[in-house]
Amino acid sequence: MTLDQNALAGRTVLLTGASRGIGAVTARALTSANANVIAQYRTERDGAERAVEALSGDQKLLLQADLSTPAGARDLWRSALEWDRDIDVLVLNAAVNPETPIDAPDETWDAGWQEALQVNVIGAGALMREATRYFVARGSGTIIVLSSWAAEMGSRLIDRTSYAASKAAIRNLAQTFARNFARQGLRVYVLAPGVVNAGMAIAGQDESAKQAVADGLTMGRLVEADELASLVAFLATDACPSLTGATLDVNGASYIR
Repeated sequence: MTLDQNALAGRTVLLTGASRGIGAVTARALTSANANVIAQYRTERDGAERAVEALSGDQKLLLQADLSTPAGARDLWRSALEWDRDIDVLVLNAAVNPETPIDAPDETWDAGWQEALQVNVIGAGALMREATRYFVARGSGTIIVLSSWAAEMGSRLIDRTSYAASKAAIRNLAQTFARNFARQGLRVYVLAPGVVNAGMAIAGQDESAKQAVADGLTMGRLVEADELASLVAFLATDACPSLTGATLDVNGASYIR
């Protein structure tokens, strides 16, 4: 999917987790469509800078924020509002994927669940709430949530239970906001990608390990991060408002509902 180079001109997008992986690729897709981008990062400022380097100085804002607490999420939203632009789109991409082995010590299980829920649900939910109230008061706005196919069918990896459950929880919150505020101009879209070639599921794996994962998928290849990023950019245009509330499966027919 290729958008016109000015498809997002004048629109401002707050993107979380912009410094690497899917977030960095998405930042570049938004840049190509000429959006104004507020790029959130936690520790890797250099990565966020590279992701939006093609934008002019007045089209980008880099913000450091820790989204593991509701306070951190709210501080990010308030800092973003201090820029001299209205926010049109929130893309919730930042997430963690801790190990939660079922046979691990209780402390390991508990810590993994706590981390996943804090970042992927509580922090993300607080940020979504701030955006929802702002967009509803204004009468328009778009929220795009990166969920996962694991949220739809459960995790295939028994050591990643907390990730799948947390992604299902944030999807449900997105659906609830979509259902309750559609008439007030809020658009909410959920993306449920499979294994992405820039995602956390393959982080740190060598090429042979990545190929082994790809061989087990219906298409015989991983989801391209560019595909996902292009879809985010398209949804950010609000060109198809009747999709609000939908979960879009991006997994190459490996999981079909």
